[in-house]
Amino acid sequence: MGHHPLFNLVVHSLLVGIVMGTHGLQGAEPVAPVRFRQLGVPAGLYQYVSGAWGVVGVEIVNAEDQPVDVLAACAFSPDPDIQFARRVGLPPRTKRRTWIPVQLPKISPDRESIPCFGLLIDDRSGREVVLRREQEGVQHTGLLRVNHDRPLSGFFSDETKQVRWGEVDYAYEAAIAYRTSRGFQRRMVPIQVRDLPPLPELLDGLDQIVLWNDRFASDVAILGPLRKWLHNGGELWVMLDRVELVNVEKLLGQAFTCQLVDRVELHEVTIRDEQSDHSATSTVAYEQPVNFVRVLVDDMHVTHTVDGWPAAFECSVGRGRALFTALDARAWIEEPRMARPYWDTTRMSDYWPNEHLDSLTLLQNDRPPLGQPSMFRDYLFERIGYRIASRSSVTTLLGLFCGALLLAGVGLAWRRRLEHFAWIAPLLAVAATIPLAALGLQAQRAVPATVGQAQLLEVSDGADQVLASGLLAFYDPAMTQPVCGALRGGVFQPEENAMGGTMRRMVWSDLDRWHWDNLRPTAGLWTADFQWSDDLNQRLAVQGTFSEQGFVARWVDQPLPLTDIVIALPGQPCLAMREDRTELVAGPGDVLPPGRYVGSGWLSDEQRRRQVALAKMLGPSSASRQHVQRPLLLGWGDPLELDFQFPASAQPVGTALWAIPLKIQPARPGTSVVIPSPFVELRVTSMVDGQGASPLYDHRRGQWIASKSASEVWLHFQVPAAVLPLDVDRVRLTLQMTAPGRTIEIRCMRDQQIQQLARIQNPIGVIAVPLSGDSLPPMETQGRLTIGLVISGIQDQTGTVAEQLWEIERVQLEIAGKVGSGLDL
Repeated sequence: MGHHPLFNLVVHSLLVGIVMGTHGLQGAEPVAPVRFRQLGVPAGLYQYVSGAWGVVGVEIVNAEDQPVDVLAACAFSPDPDIQFARRVGLPPRTKRRTWIPVQLPKISPDRESIPCFGLLIDDRSGREVVLRREQEGVQHTGLLRVNHDRPLSGFFSDETKQVRWGEVDYAYEAAIAYRTSRGFQRRMVPIQVRDLPPLPELLDGLDQIVLWNDRFASDVAILGPLRKWLHNGGELWVMLDRVELVNVEKLLGQAFTCQLVDRVELHEVTIRDEQSDHSATSTVAYEQPVNFVRVLVDDMHVTHTVDGWPAAFECSVGRGRALFTALDARAWIEEPRMARPYWDTTRMSDYWPNEHLDSLTLLQNDRPPLGQPSMFRDYLFERIGYRIASRSSVTTLLGLFCGALLLAGVGLAWRRRLEHFAWIAPLLAVAATIPLAALGLQAQRAVPATVGQAQLLEVSDGADQVLASGLLAFYDPAMTQPVCGALRGGVFQPEENAMGGTMRRMVWSDLDRWHWDNLRPTAGLWTADFQWSDDLNQRLAVQGTFSEQGFVARWVDQPLPLTDIVIALPGQPCLAMREDRTELVAGPGDVLPPGRYVGSGWLSDEQRRRQVALAKMLGPSSASRQHVQRPLLLGWGDPLELDFQFPASAQPVGTALWAIPLKIQPARPGTSVVIPSPFVELRVTSMVDGQGASPLYDHRRGQWIASKSASEVWLHFQVPAAVLPLDVDRVRLTLQMTAPGRTIEIRCMRDQQIQQLARIQNPIGVIAVPLSGDSLPPMETQGRLTIGLVISGIQDQTGTVAEQLWEIERVQLEIAGKVGSGLDL
């Protein structure tokens, strides 16, 4: 019996499908024994910032019966100049999750994400074989979200804490309220401790971290990267009412000079702003008491108090800064008192910062290194590189060449055969070129492979950690492919113009161990900026006080052998220090002229190079000058061993500039002291008639501005707190200015009357004005001396005011007196 045509069609289709399916199974690619499940996916903070470091995640499967060692690589372009990779080892039949440190390129603000191109490479056979996931191309592409909300704040999230419905986290609300009040987005980055690899580069994209729980101390491996992030310029806001002080001590070490007294609850709170003379002291009552941690602090700047106890205080930690609040977050915020327009960024939060939280300087830490690596470029280029042939050898060869040309010309002219000069001259030139080339080649090969390091070593305020930055220079006359890397942390990247556009790969093999692959320099000499940080084996601290000699300092623990030591102070000339047995002494005669940073009269070649480097760091035109915000001891020594890896045949050269915070101890009562002028801080103040301050002086740069008109400037000279109260015996005012044809009057205020102290006509050059007895300006509140400078105008013979430029170059005040026995100011 025949079948229906439709039945035959269905059966035929089934048979064809079975056959095709069988062929498909036979032709399917088998699953790779070594493959990745994830490559270049978001990890760590899951946030990425333009130009900053971060990490991406990797998950690799090994289905083989033997261990494998593969290379996971990522880049931000299909055809990159640089790849970031990690060497991953897997036991038999295992899978492994790990991460790759990456540095994002500069990304325009209109891009919200960037593609990450990943490769899994098997190089066990000696050549690179790309391993791919099933049905995927050679490269795996993922997307990383780029956060352009700068400054960027983060916090350690507590996964163990259960938040009840309707419960308000006032610590979080205070951080959000402060951000939105400054016009920033409310978004903060949650930090999950379990997802963090212990890498300092992980936190590179964060500007601020708020600590309102103890999760940061739950993993000891995170304390190191967090500490290095802070020392490298991060900002920390610690809410001590929620954080145990012992955990803060683990993080900050010697820099945390705070002692717990007790923890109390307050129903009424009165906050006083210690930075303002007109601080509001209104009392706020709370139905539910607020927590307050009463502490004693030492060597910290207290900004706010409650009943005389510190409520907010801050300190510097390396390049970074830590601010502590000891009062419950509820006391720092308030509910909005009026409707806010829809375009107001504060609408993104339910609270406002009150006037006291608003006065705190948060989200403003911008303290780059004291100097840029380029300041050392001239220094290293003079120490290493090419060596040219001697002048005498070149002169002799050129003289012989010119003499031979002259003799040939005279001889041919005598014989009247000058037409032969057309081939004799080039022949002589070739004969001279061959020995010149040989001399140049010999001179080039005479310089061996050399690696130079110029380091700027910044010691932290706790004296237990050092930050190193600077410049590396590598010279190789053979221009071979060098083996370079790091064995103990730190990062350096060779300059791109010396690599000729070739793809280079940064391969990590451990937490702090990595090396460069495929470095093919196109020049014999190339440089690289570097960053490095680590704990010190011994504390490096210098403390001193004032005496009759001036400023006298000692090393707290073991001394460091340094030369050409100077003290750098904000907006002031440098002060040279000389060694006197076990002490370092700087007197009034050791003040260096503007533009000088080495104390010696006659400079050696090495001192000249140091002078040039420091001029780039501390000179008036340098942006780094205003980063000197506290007294620093600067001295030169041998470079620190950073364990950067270079070819063993390369000869090392280099230097290190140490920057150590200077601790000034109070002088004993009854001590006679002389205060060198750089220690006396200078600020412009309002005029005695109530007008505003003169704009002629910029205290941040320590620079005066030239003028053509008559001017009046009133100056505050702040006596160091370490010698207060001080009975002043004499002062010495030093002016360096150029004002031909003018008159300058030096004045002070005494009993509400202006008193003239001195009058100088035609002031040109350095002028020293000693003041004592009745001519001493009176000591004011908080240890200030106020002096006015009045510069007259110029009139020509017709009585017309002449517009002739005049300028003050520097104003300094040296003070001598005796320290009092009590704070009676």
